[in-house]
Amino acid sequence: MTSTTLQNPNTKRSSFARVPSAFRLQFAVPYSFIWLPMVIFVLAWAFGLGIGFLVDSQSPDRIPAEEPIHTTGAAQATIWYLAFMAAYTASHTFPFSVALSYSRRVYLIGTYLTFLVVSAGYGAAAMLAYWIERVTDGFGRHLYVFGSPSFENLGGALGVGCFGAVLALFFMCFGFFWAILYRRVTIPILWTVIIGVIVVILGAVALITINDWWINVGMWLVEQNAFTLAGWGLLATVLLGLLNYVLIRKATVS
Repeated sequence: MTSTTLQNPNTKRSSFARVPSAFRLQFAVPYSFIWLPMVIFVLAWAFGLGIGFLVDSQSPDRIPAEEPIHTTGAAQATIWYLAFMAAYTASHTFPFSVALSYSRRVYLIGTYLTFLVVSAGYGAAAMLAYWIERVTDGFGRHLYVFGSPSFENLGGALGVGCFGAVLALFFMCFGFFWAILYRRVTIPILWTVIIGVIVVILGAVALITINDWWINVGMWLVEQNAFTLAGWGLLATVLLGLLNYVLIRKATVS
């Protein structure tokens, strides 16, 4: 005996059913969010260590265990690339999604899921790099990009992974923000916002300097660890994500 289930033609399909498709849309070109970030991560790591080995070779009197070399700036390379790719996503896949009749809400949820997965991958890679550097004592010469001994008190491998993931997620939302703002407002308003942000930052720096608050800022930073910094970063990311939602609702695709 067989049975056949017929779908009621009047049944309305939820718009959220297309979220997985919007998520997969971001991986239509796999190298954008998978292979290139991995290559950049490895190359930047190798480049940072290469600089460390070069400095080490020019310091014959250096005692590695007492004078570790840190080239942590190399860890930023992948994050800046991901921020650029997030902006590229807003400028290229957003019009494509509209052409495919995705709602803006579904597209944004799918895009945020992509950002979340990619940033989690970056955090996991940072944890692995931290572990390798710590186990090998900085490749035998105390050279560190991700695994500085000073990070041990900030949360160790898990702290580095959490903070790295949140940082990547924030900058992806940040890059997405500027590209979607470009589609939402006119060029004069866009420049007004850019100048306004710069003025606010400079005003904050001036206010802190005039009132001699840099010591307070430093003390606040010293009291933080990787998890609390990740928490503040996550709060900023959520607020930025909500702002992106407000902007994309009326963003144009022309």
